[in-house]
Amino acid sequence: MFFNKYKREFELLKAFQTLFLDDKHHLKPEAEKVIAFLRDEAGARGELGHLGQPYFYDANNRFDVHAAAFLLGKRRMFDLLIKYLSLDEREVFALRMATEKKEDSLKDELAV
Repeated sequence: MFFNKYKREFELLKAFQTLFLDDKHHLKPEAEKVIAFLRDEAGARGELGHLGQPYFYDANNRFDVHAAAFLLGKRRMFDLLIKYLSLDEREVFALRMATEKKEDSLKDELAV
């Protein structure tokens, strides 16, 4: 039983790495886009909602347990992905900066 659990974890680890990492254990370009998208969808950018309120408070500033559970579930899925890829926060936020730079350069090109 104990061995089966760790065998399953190892198989998941290898599957995630095969999907997202190249031979040098760097993120594939496609994986960077997917992880950046999932990070934003999971609310893992460290941002707050309207007027600086966390997303799990309603318009009357009351705690919304359902919204909190939904957002925490999305965040948990993202955290599992990062865990299995052995990424740290610096790598995840570096994706954000790279994505923003690409978007800015694209805007500049379209403006010309």
